[in-house]
Amino acid sequence: MKSQHHHRLPWLAALAVVGLALTGAWGASAEARSISVGGGGINVSISFNTQMPLGDATDQTLVNTQKRGRTFVYRMAREECALLKATIAETCRLTSLNVNAQLRNQHSNQPVTLYLNGSARYLITLKKF
Repeated sequence: MKSQHHHRLPWLAALAVVGLALTGAWGASAEARSISVGGGGINVSISFNTQMPLGDATDQTLVNTQKRGRTFVYRMAREECALLKATIAETCRLTSLNVNAQLRNQHSNQPVTLYLNGSARYLITLKKF
């Protein structure tokens, strides 16, 4: 029986990749980066991206916009476990989270834009199918 379960893992991991890729298609701010099968579970890495135009380039506007952007990425990371558990995961644990911000003003006639990128890594166990 154990050998049958072992043969199902690659199929389940592929199903997980497809499911996570679809969640990226439904919400432009999240996409699957990688899934790897480990001894005690499956590692899932997700990226979250958003851009926020700034009304002005003052320090206070930048600070407030970065805070709103980080809040967005943290919320997306928090909600990802619920999504994983609703679809493929029996258990889910956030193991790492990274947030990066970059300020851009590529064209002087366009507003300054803050780009926020986050990545999160989860350890999940698969539901029995």
